[in-house]
Amino acid sequence: MTVAGRRVNLSDLAGEPSLPEARLPAFAEAAPRTARVQQIAPNPLNTRDLESDRAKIESIADSMRTHGQLQPCAVVPREAFLRIYPEHESAVGRALWVQVTGGRRRAAALLANLPTLDIVVKKEPAESRRAWVSATAAENLDRENLDPIEEAKAIQLLVDECGSGKAAAEQMSRTPAWVTQRLNLLKLAPELQALVRTGEVPLREVRDLHQVPPEAQVAELKRRREPAPPGDEELTAVNSAPTGTAAPSNGDASRPRRSAVASAIKRLGGTPDKIAASLREELTEEDVQALARLLLDTSAAPSDQVAASRP
Repeated sequence: MTVAGRRVNLSDLAGEPSLPEARLPAFAEAAPRTARVQQIAPNPLNTRDLESDRAKIESIADSMRTHGQLQPCAVVPREAFLRIYPEHESAVGRALWVQVTGGRRRAAALLANLPTLDIVVKKEPAESRRAWVSATAAENLDRENLDPIEEAKAIQLLVDECGSGKAAAEQMSRTPAWVTQRLNLLKLAPELQALVRTGEVPLREVRDLHQVPPEAQVAELKRRREPAPPGDEELTAVNSAPTGTAAPSNGDASRPRRSAVASAIKRLGGTPDKIAASLREELTEEDVQALARLLLDTSAAPSDQVAASRP
């Protein structure tokens, strides 16, 4: 065979290694294939803390040793990722692929000393930064069961790329209130974030703590967790007794007791504007509208009843 004016032995060509470009699939390839683990770079923008997820990774590693890899990892070609994130070239290194999903599977393969991973090459995630962050956030939020702080960090990345919480909510098909609730977790003091991550402190106890200065949040949480004074959660005799009737005596009729509703109102801010702001952060737009209708109906009922009872 003659190449560029010289004779070449075909057996010599057969023994030459393939060029790196020859190993790259078409940009829109969708069929699963196999790649060496070292050829796959972890997602530099993944908000999951793999170091704190050791037990789960060990469990996945055991499963992969026994059953193999049951689900491929989604990746994009190195060049496609660096077109939108050139600042992460050092993190990607010489890897041929960058993961969109499957960070724990890659870590488990390394732990189990498995040489390869099944991958599927995607096109859409590398079309723009917004598409990348949206794809990784959707994967993590819908399938990976992130802890609340990791989830909030993923949402924050998407908000940064989309330009607003409302745009990020539309991208994820969620409500703006849902996005705001998650982002408020990032305003918590680091020690509180750690407790939320481990589940030692449930979300319901910290939903409004972002309104407290970070240095005072831990003390405020401890104060809220202290046992309430006896009777604090009950309706006061004055509030519970019908108009015109004597209130039952509990030994100290001169000191009214705060009701559970009054305590909740105080925690929400105490004034209508602060209560409304707190509720808007916690409820969806549909729930806020429903609550407003119910409040208006309830406030009108007593006067209607009084009017109806008059001769």
